[in-house]
Amino acid sequence: MKVSVETLPTSEAVLNVDFSWEELEKASDKAYRKLVQKVDIQGFRRGKAPRSLLERKLGKEYIYQEGLDDLMNQTYRDALKEHSLVPLTQPDLEAPLLEVGQPYHFSIKVPILPSVELGDYRSLHFERPSADVTSEEVEKDLEQTRQRLASWDEVERPAQIGDRVTMDLKLSVEDQTVSDLKDNPFELTDERHGLFKGLDEQIVGLQKDESKTFSTTIPEDYSNEKLAGKTANYEVKLHKIEFRELSELDDAFAIQASNDEYQTIEDYRKAISDRLLDSKKRDIRNELREEVLNAVVEQAQMTIHPVLVHEEQHEMMHQMGHVLEQQRMSMDQYLMLIKKTEEEYEESLKPDAEKRVRQQLVMDEIIKQENIQVAPEELESIFRFYAQMGQPLPQNEDQVRALASSLLREKAVSRLIELTTDPDPDEEVEELEAEELAEAEVIEAEELAEAEASEEAALAAAVEAGALEDASVEAEAESEDTEAEKATE
Repeated sequence: MKVSVETLPTSEAVLNVDFSWEELEKASDKAYRKLVQKVDIQGFRRGKAPRSLLERKLGKEYIYQEGLDDLMNQTYRDALKEHSLVPLTQPDLEAPLLEVGQPYHFSIKVPILPSVELGDYRSLHFERPSADVTSEEVEKDLEQTRQRLASWDEVERPAQIGDRVTMDLKLSVEDQTVSDLKDNPFELTDERHGLFKGLDEQIVGLQKDESKTFSTTIPEDYSNEKLAGKTANYEVKLHKIEFRELSELDDAFAIQASNDEYQTIEDYRKAISDRLLDSKKRDIRNELREEVLNAVVEQAQMTIHPVLVHEEQHEMMHQMGHVLEQQRMSMDQYLMLIKKTEEEYEESLKPDAEKRVRQQLVMDEIIKQENIQVAPEELESIFRFYAQMGQPLPQNEDQVRALASSLLREKAVSRLIELTTDPDPDEEVEELEAEELAEAEVIEAEELAEAEASEEAALAAAVEAGALEDASVEAEAESEDTEAEKATE
């Protein structure tokens, strides 16, 4: 047997294999012994029929082909193992028909996991920013909570900016109804953008039960091109005007805002400061993580086969689907909002998909170089952690492998940060126990995954009021155009 393996620059491997006829004869003998155990031959117990009768029943070529197939499969597996190749998909096989009595040649081409050549990552150095919280940031957070917990009291006076008004609103453009809202609340603001820009200043001064018709111009940069720049005609009727009543920033407010956890406003301010500081530290670590990882990836040399990127694009779309489900939005609605087909959206993910693949491959190589491992007790602690959180994970082989991979990669990033930055001055002197470390690493990995998903879903989450309605209006308009074309025909 002759086997040659060539690794191509395109992250593919080509195997060329030659079998002698003697090897094929031996393979056919093994195939006969396997097949005779499965085939019934009249007059013989299973496994006892001579080869000549089995050949008469199945055909001589069938037995030889069965032996050849088994030999090819075993040779392929052995070659992958010997050369440490990881196939990404099923291989392309070039195999001619078998000729009895003749040697046999076949070749296989298969995409493989690329080898990664790391740069001198240990020579890199990054400054770790300090985390500080100012009194202004604490007061801003406090004021946001104060606004959120404000009460709304109905008033008998003309509407003002800052009030919340409840009204019926009908908006039409060129005799087409765009919005028809009943008892809809609006907080009046002088900074409204999008479809309803210019609405608030028309409502200011109106009294309860008063009606008004007026017109505005929809902004030229509005997302729906069919409405952008056109005149918006309004019919409104005011039903209620409410004034925001803000609490005093005193101990009673602290008790209310913290659900009795803090009894004084100063203790509550201290808790806000601590929370903001923890948040800043997480942000610093995430930014440092990205900076360090990007630098190590930039140094690394690798050639990625397109199949890896394509699989990552599919995974990103799958993750996006889950995010949209949580926001009660379908992928079709989202695609309509961003005005892309599924193919166009998938193609737009390609740069990020390639970046993620490169990062994953680099982290996997760091794991090898730094001999990073996950102990069984660390994985056991993760399963216990999820069980205690009321979200038990199935303890099967796939789940264990996924958790181990995630934890290994996070440990790899932690190791890179340790090697390329000064020690964290705020880090506790005591080392975490294995269980606490495992839980912390997995929680951090989940937070990063959620952050990535949130970035992908930013448009979906920040869709302005009426955007879904605008999409449906556009769809209706297209439907009307189609009906008109049919009528013309």
